[in-house]
Parts: sequence; structure tokens; C-alpha cells
Amino acid sequence: MTKYNNYDFQKFSDQFSKLEAFELLKIMIKKFFFRKIVVTSSFGAESVVILHLVSKIDKSIPIIFLNTGKLFPETLDYLKNVKKILKLKNIKIQKPDFKDLKLNDPKGNLHKSNPDLCCKIRKVIPLQKAISNYDAWINGRKRFHGSDRKNIRKIEKQNNIIKINPLANWSFKDIASYININSLPVHPLVKKGYKSIGCYPCTTKISDNEPKRGGRWKNSEKTECGIHTYNPLI
Repeated sequence: MTKYNNYDFQKFSDQFSKLEAFELLKIMIKKFFFRKIVVTSSFGAESVVILHLVSKIDKSIPIIFLNTGKLFPETLDYLKNVKKILKLKNIKIQKPDFKDLKLNDPKGNLHKSNPDLCCKIRKVIPLQKAISNYDAWINGRKRFHGSDRKNIRKIEKQNNIIKINPLANWSFKDIASYININSLPVHPLVKKGYKSIGCYPCTTKISDNEPKRGGRWKNSEKTECGIHTYNPLI
């Protein structure tokens, strides 16, 4: 698909964005991007839905997990639990480059002075390396997250990769219902008041009336780590 011009891509997006999540994933994984498609997962509060859906199609699909070195221990334990329950066979753990950390964050406190750069070296650059050999990328963004996500489509392009957002039109209630109906494991921090879970220095608990991602970089203008907004030309 990367060779398609904008007009061809628009037709492709319009046609297949009409499919429901499972059918969309199935045709993308098994037909259009066979063995050239990857999943990214934070193994956070809502991640198990996408992981369960793809596990029903292909348990060996590559799943990239960005271990930033700043994650909650509960997230790492949750990964092991979900991997075992869903029988996921191909989780690829991607870490930041040691040289980047030594140069830019030798004391491990860059998140305090420059959170954008911290995210760039711990998440954006490692992800770009990890997805460079794939044509399509499945992720779990949803419109109800708000901010830059409120108008996302199910199929988009970012730089030279096709982005599949199968849950774009799902609500928070849809997510909770799916997890409950399928008896899927819940991230342990959800029960402690965390609605969206990233790195521990930049993630806080929120009340029920706050936006679901309101606990990420709280009290700052930052709303995204950058992996979904990265432009190599900037």
C-alpha cells in the first residue's frame, strides 16, 4: 500500500473503514498486509481488547512493546499475564538506545525538563526502528480519547506506513463491555484509579469525571508521546 497514491489510498480507506473491528483486522492481517503488518501495544488499560481480537486471527503476529525503562512494574507483570492467557507467540520488546540515554538522559530525569525529548528517545525513535520493515501498523487509538484523536479514521497513513485503528469508533463503554463479556484480565492499576497508563513519572490517577487520558502529563499542554504524530521531516 505504501506505493499507492493519495487517491487510491482514499478509496481503500473509505471502502474498508466501513468494516467492524474484527473483520477489518482479519482482512488486513490475512490478505492485504500478510506478514507485513505489526501491532503496537502498551499493555495498558484498554490494550487487551486489540490483543484479544488479533489473537483470534493470528497468535504469531508481531506485537511491539516499548519498554521505556520508566514503566510501572504492574505493566510488566500484566504483559506476562496477558501473553500467557492469550497465547501470544511473538511479542517484540523494544528498548531505547543506550547511547541516546547516555547522551540525553544520563540522570534519568529528562521527563522533568523536556518530556517531549524524553518520549522521543524512549518511545518514538525505538518504535520507528521497530516498524521500519512493515507496511501496516495496528494500534488501539480511539476517538473518545479526545484531543488529537477525536477525528481519527479507521485507516490512515503516517509517513510511509498504513495505520489501522480498528477501535476508532468504540466508546469507553464498548471497551469495558468487551473485556467483561470475554472475561479478559484487567490491568491491576485500573482498579487503583488509573484510566490511561504510560510511564510512571508522567501518569497519575484521575477522577471519574475527568477525560480518560487526563492523567497523562497532567497539568501540562502535552497530550501525546509523539509516536502517532511523528514527522521525520520536522
